[in-house]
This record gives sequence, structure tokens and C-alpha cells, in this order.
Amino acid sequence: MKETNAAFDYNKIPLGFYDEIAKKRRGIRSFWHNQKFKRVIDSFEKPQGAILDIGCFSGTFLSMIPQSQISQQIGVDILKEQIDFANRHYATAFRKFYLIDNLKEIAFVDDAQFDYITIIEVIEHLNSTEINDLLKLAYRKLKTGGKLIITTPNYLSLWPLQEFLLNRISDVKYEEQHITHFNYFSTRKKLNAIVENMQTMFQFDYKTTTHFITPYIAVFSYKLAEKISSAIPHRKWGFPLGSLLLIELKKI
Repeated sequence: MKETNAAFDYNKIPLGFYDEIAKKRRGIRSFWHNQKFKRVIDSFEKPQGAILDIGCFSGTFLSMIPQSQISQQIGVDILKEQIDFANRHYATAFRKFYLIDNLKEIAFVDDAQFDYITIIEVIEHLNSTEINDLLKLAYRKLKTGGKLIITTPNYLSLWPLQEFLLNRISDVKYEEQHITHFNYFSTRKKLNAIVENMQTMFQFDYKTTTHFITPYIAVFSYKLAEKISSAIPHRKWGFPLGSLLLIELKKI
């Protein structure tokens, strides 16, 4: 596992950067973010529950979930400007966003426990101690039987090449951000090694990958890419080489 003590300044990321990309609905990056969020939403089973999105950034993901599907929605992040953006654009009577300084503050965001907690492309930014603390907090905030849904880059895929290219052409540099790497085959073993008592807290419901060739098809036809991506339900997609891992854990 790669770890670093040099903290990346996430305030360098332009305000609403990923939200603007997602809204374009054309090209690789827009498809990447929209399809990632759609795959997570497809994991939800029961309506009218409560969700906590940790690392919500500008609120794009929660904005895609209607109240009829999840009736209580809370997002938290450490970036004030991004939380301000989320509240201006996406806050409603059932959807709220909170600024936190650290994980311990999440316990005070809402007294209720949650049916779902989502951690979307966050754990790769954390070291092993932070991941341990985060998953223990998720365990405490989930209802028994509640689901923890995690996405993170799959380093047994085309992702390392994509990251290499993005580091050279994008305004956002991933080499400074991604300090803990997972792959399809090592995920369970690695989480068990990082998180104390992992096997007594969570049951692995399933793992899958997303974003194999469809983001590149989106360059030519966004609608065709969407159609191909939804052709096989993700719970039946056992292909190990997609660029993103999607892991669902159930609180025991």
C-alpha cells in the first residue's frame, strides 16, 4: 500500500468542477461520473430509506436521487466551498449538506442511523488509519442490515494508464491524491487487513467492476454507451478488469 504524509490541497479543485462535467452528458469524463453514480443508485433495494453520502463534494450524486426513492438524504464533506455549492444548488427539505472538519463530527450530523452509506471514490485518498476509522464510523451509523457501498479505482485495469494520462492533460492531478490502491482480487483481503474486526462488522454482499469500454464508446454515442452499460445487471457482472470497483457491504 502506498501512503504519504503530504496532504493534497483539495481546495485546488475548481468549484463545481465535477458537477459541471457530469451535466454535460457527452464525452468520456461526463459518462464516467454519471454512470458511476447510476451504478451506485442501482444498488439500492428499498425505497423511503435514509442515506449518508460521505465525501459528497458538490452534491451531484445525491441530486440524482428522487425523494420517492430515498426520503432522507445527507451529504458531508470537509470542503466549505463545495458544501456551499451543494446547498445552493441541491439542498431541499429532504436533502441537506453539512461541512465537517473530521470524521468524528459525522456522529453529530444526524441522530438517526442510515439504511445506506455511500463512499464514492474516497478511500483511495486515505491512508490505512483513516480507512479504518472511516469504516468503523460507517458501521456505527448504519442500521443493522444496512448497506455500505464503496467505489474506488481498480488498479488491475486500464485505470493506471488513464491516471497517467490524466495527470498530464487534466487540471486535476491524481498522482497527488490517490495514496491507497485496490484491485478486484485483493479488495476483501486488503480491507480485512486494514480494518480491525472487519469480518465481524460487515458481510461482503458482492463486488463488481464498472467502466470497461463504455466510457470510450461515449465519445461516439452517449446513448449507445448507456445502453451497453445497462445491458447486464451489475450484480451479474463478474468481470475483473473494469476501471472502477463497486463493493457492497452489509452491516452484521
